[in-house]
Amino acid sequence: MPRVSDSERLMALHGQLQQALQANDWAAVASVDGAIRQCLEALAERLQLDEPALAAKHRLKQLHGAGLQACADECERLRLLLLNHLEYAEGRAAYQRIDMFQAGDRR
Repeated sequence: MPRVSDSERLMALHGQLQQALQANDWAAVASVDGAIRQCLEALAERLQLDEPALAAKHRLKQLHGAGLQACADECERLRLLLLNHLEYAEGRAAYQRIDMFQAGDRR
């Protein structure tokens, strides 16, 4: 079986990350991110990368940066959603307290 080149490996990771980001599949993004880390650690042990590998690494780095921003945007979206739920919960709790106080006055 022929050995996969560094540039092919990096391009494959790029494709996987791009697909996971487009699908908003954050579990897949985490998995690909781990694979990227392993690949980059292995490449760091080499003295020099060829030009196609460097170009593929640069493209992956750019997409990874966009992925970091997408993750930050998703975190902010979830933070706002949870904050919204918390505000509704506080309102609901206030109504429940008022109902409890009114029920106590009737006794």
